[in-house]
Amino acid sequence: MKKRLIIALVLIMCSGSAEAQSLLNQLGKRVQKRVTEKVTNAVKQEVRKAISGKEQDGNQPAQPSEEQTTTTPVAKPVAAKGEKPLVIDRGENIERQQGLDYIDEYGINHGGGILIGGILWAPVNCGYHETDYPYGKLYQWGRKHGQGYGEPYTAATTEKKSDKTTAEIVPAPVTPSEALKYPNRFYARSNMASFNWTRNDMSLWCPLVEEGKATKHPKYDPCPEGWRVPELFDFYSLAEHYSDFVEYPEGGPKGRWFSGPEQYSTNVQRIFLPATGMRTRDGESHSRDRQAIYWSLRHGGGEGLVWHLYLNDYEAIVNPSAFPHEAYSVRCVKDIEGQRLR
Repeated sequence: MKKRLIIALVLIMCSGSAEAQSLLNQLGKRVQKRVTEKVTNAVKQEVRKAISGKEQDGNQPAQPSEEQTTTTPVAKPVAAKGEKPLVIDRGENIERQQGLDYIDEYGINHGGGILIGGILWAPVNCGYHETDYPYGKLYQWGRKHGQGYGEPYTAATTEKKSDKTTAEIVPAPVTPSEALKYPNRFYARSNMASFNWTRNDMSLWCPLVEEGKATKHPKYDPCPEGWRVPELFDFYSLAEHYSDFVEYPEGGPKGRWFSGPEQYSTNVQRIFLPATGMRTRDGESHSRDRQAIYWSLRHGGGEGLVWHLYLNDYEAIVNPSAFPHEAYSVRCVKDIEGQRLR
């Protein structure tokens, strides 16, 4: 009898046939209800399991849709039974390069840069301030100024982690020179500008004086003097090895430690990149403590083809697709005169 019930339910769900419905009618309403509830609950469990991330395809694009990025925040990571406990990394044993200090836009000296795989990385995000912008600011690609994270949030989230100031949202387009006059404005997409806050200008963060030579653009590069936005291969090197998705400091931002060519541990050179969240082309904030994108200076040429490092609680990957309209994080590297793009 149980087998007949299951066959009937499957037929109804798949085809809605009259024969299947007739069979169920013969079985009685009470039995129908009980079996239907059990099948419905089983289906719901399978759906939740499918979207939980355990069955994700690692070959899928790194950047999820806006709908995917408004899920419930990830809980504090706890090692599952039988697995090794997550490493608590307090940022110890990290060597700083003396005389190569990172002095930010507020005039605060954060100490020497951190050398990883031959690349000198800033110790904090661009725009970072301990109390006002603890994750750093968010930058539209090619702009000198970043803005704070905060309202308006995407409709499906209730997060309240606004920075000291949040951006005034106005429609694009605008010229880069005009944007310099309004550092706290976010230029959102409009009928006149769907993919970029300005014209598709690849040179804003990546002017080339000679073939293949990286040159800092002092007018638009957001990094302090002596530092610049990372190159694509800077990120490829950095993301070779990284930690679990953790908090640093304990109770603070979530994110990952990156150790470059060396296998991650608390005894090697590493930097922490927090999951800063981001802004959509419409100016909405989302995903703080869940994911982040870090800009590179490498522009692919077409609309939506800017290279970046993407991280979340599942992976970290270098990806070629992002719109200059969107606002992401910047972690500066030391500007070395004559350095060439690979």
